[in-house]
Amino acid sequence: MIKNYLKIILRFMLRQKGFSFINISGLTIGITCSLLIILYIQDELSYDKFHPDAKRIYRLVFKGVLENKKFSSAQTGTPVSVALKQEIPEVESTLRIASWATFPVRYETKAFTEEKMLLADSNFFNFFNFKLIAGHPDTVLSGERKLVITESAAKRYFGYTGNGDKSPIGKTVMLAQGYPVTVTGIAADPPQNSHIHFSLILSLESWDEARAGSWISNRVATYFKVAPDTPLVSVTSKFNILIEKYVSRELQQLNKIDLDEFKSSGNDLQFFAQPLTDIHLRSQHTDEIEVNNDIQYIYIFGSVALLITILACINFMNLSTARSASRAKEVGVRKVVGADYKKLILQFFLESYFYIGISIFLSFLLVMAIMPVFNVFTNKQLSSALLFKPVFVGIGIVFTILVGLLAGSYPAFYLAHFNPVEVLKGKLRAQLRSYGIRNFLVVFQFVISTVLIIATLVVYLQLRYIQMANIGFEKGNVINILHTKNLEGNGTAFKNELLQNPEITAASYANRLPPNVDWQSVFREVDSGKEYLMSVYEMDTDHLETMRYKLDAGRFFSARVPSDTNAIVLNETAARILGLEKFEGRKLITNYDHDGRAREVIGILKDFNFQSFREPVQPLAVVMGYEPNWEMAIRITRGNEDSKIELIRSIWNKYAPGTPFEYTFLDKNFEAKHTREKRLGQLSLLFTELVIFIACLGLYGLATFTVEQRTKEIGIRKVLGASVQNIVIMINTDFLRPVLIANLIAWPIAGWLMYLWLQEFAYRISFPLWAFILAGVITVAIALVSISFQAIKAGEGNPVDSLRNE
Repeated sequence: MIKNYLKIILRFMLRQKGFSFINISGLTIGITCSLLIILYIQDELSYDKFHPDAKRIYRLVFKGVLENKKFSSAQTGTPVSVALKQEIPEVESTLRIASWATFPVRYETKAFTEEKMLLADSNFFNFFNFKLIAGHPDTVLSGERKLVITESAAKRYFGYTGNGDKSPIGKTVMLAQGYPVTVTGIAADPPQNSHIHFSLILSLESWDEARAGSWISNRVATYFKVAPDTPLVSVTSKFNILIEKYVSRELQQLNKIDLDEFKSSGNDLQFFAQPLTDIHLRSQHTDEIEVNNDIQYIYIFGSVALLITILACINFMNLSTARSASRAKEVGVRKVVGADYKKLILQFFLESYFYIGISIFLSFLLVMAIMPVFNVFTNKQLSSALLFKPVFVGIGIVFTILVGLLAGSYPAFYLAHFNPVEVLKGKLRAQLRSYGIRNFLVVFQFVISTVLIIATLVVYLQLRYIQMANIGFEKGNVINILHTKNLEGNGTAFKNELLQNPEITAASYANRLPPNVDWQSVFREVDSGKEYLMSVYEMDTDHLETMRYKLDAGRFFSARVPSDTNAIVLNETAARILGLEKFEGRKLITNYDHDGRAREVIGILKDFNFQSFREPVQPLAVVMGYEPNWEMAIRITRGNEDSKIELIRSIWNKYAPGTPFEYTFLDKNFEAKHTREKRLGQLSLLFTELVIFIACLGLYGLATFTVEQRTKEIGIRKVLGASVQNIVIMINTDFLRPVLIANLIAWPIAGWLMYLWLQEFAYRISFPLWAFILAGVITVAIALVSISFQAIKAGEGNPVDSLRNE
């Protein structure tokens, strides 16, 4: 019986090649998109789970409130780790990690800038499950100036090929401005699905601050592992003891205020335990080791995968029922000769699964073919081999069964219910003319299409707004030079030679440049117990001119005033929060200065955006920095950027020979801050195009269905004088009504979703009401194009052919 059913299915496919092609292509596109999204989500959810003890590992988060401003940092003070281990018995072990990005490294004549260098305690390779290829995990990071490098870094620096060949163990490399360290181990490159990546790990004992730090500073990420079968609450319940014992003592020493007084002013400080496996998707604290993803985007992509699959199934249903007239007599004859209802349903379910099986096979081939492009687009390293792992195969089987049930149920029950007597007389039952289910499917498809069109428009407009928004200074034509500390004593000479060129209009040093001004410290006014958390921006005296910031009141730093090294300039937000509108003679003390000096406020800068557009402008303290500092801003004339870069590079090589020349453009740095949103916009556009294409296939199927159901009606109308135009208008009207209803349903849904998304940005567009109208016009145009082909074909048909059997 099954063999006969398969023969019938193959004959039908060969006889209806166009129908089969559209059906299979629609399902293939939908399933391919869903498979790629499932692979992406599976990878995102797998982060940090490769550690055997992942469920017992937590990261300590330092959070609180300072003068009504909440903060939460992924870093704590350096002494916290030791106290955590000593005073909470349930803590099995602890680990501290510091992260230094874009760090210059040199070995003999080879110089590189490493994107990720960590500093870690000696138990790093015992605490985590990162593989160590050479060296002993107990000793590779024990002591000062010990360095572990990854296998890929060993290949770059030493030509290492494994198996002891050209081993870097024992070799000396130079970090930053001539800090010698010894290579003691080789680690395998960390897996991509880790929230920690590195190319070098330096022993934490090499860092002076690791030995003498503050409890209320943010210096290291602190991890702890609880003993087996230990409830987390038994650890977290003792965090307050640490706060009261150590933090209270430090507050008393620094600010002459005890913890109770501190809290009575509305302030608070506390620790929070964050599970290791939550960090990648559920952590948006400051001072993260890396930029994390957001669980919301996983929900969005998962919803899109589900919706695309449903749309593909709807199209299968529409196209299957659209060909019902050609299958009606087959069903009638089968029922007359004894086929029962269950066997007919089995036949049509087999037919559905046959189509789905072909589509899934083609989808697997497509996924393997486009995986490299998908990896580039999503910044992943997914492998096609994942498709054949037992877990994914199991998911695929369940997915196939569910899609088959969803796509095949309606056609199976619809076709199996045909009345053989009416069918063999040449007519279908009157109730089959009901448009309820078809209109529902049209509305459902176009609700999704309209929501995605509006979402794509809003995301595009917000990204464009971010690119074009006035951020308080001129970010264009500014080159950001990194690691200018490598200039050492040549900083002033390098800067002066730059300024001799007419293509360079200004240059200055800073600790960090926008939008990455993220150094923070606590400030308070002299003789005041109120503390404020502010960002710290080190500048030289030329920075105001170089960046074209605007002074609101007072003056800026001057090289002719030696006391300005102890002065401070605030932005408008900081002055407002501190109540320093009249700042003459006012002084501030900060933890940023370890000597407890009082800095006099000499000026107020107009607010400018120095971080992400997600947050409003934060309070900012500007102090005099060193020359050279960590970074440099160079303002150039417009045009010919490549030649100017080469000019700067040649001068750099003169004053910092043998060190890497690293640069970015300031406006590109702002764009990079919103890579996640940009990727969302690209994905929204891609998903919208796919959904519209699938909706077009669905409408084509429904138009075919309608024309087949109304063939005789159309013939009679033509005999009575109806023109092709009248027929086209009649058929289009039937479909435009549900499309317009879909828009009315989609508009509030899209408006609500995009309102929530825009709330994530402190600087955002006003919601474009015209986007609703444009989405309506687009969906109506799509409907007209999709339907008109079948409508014109029906209108041009010969009425004699449709009325011949009457």
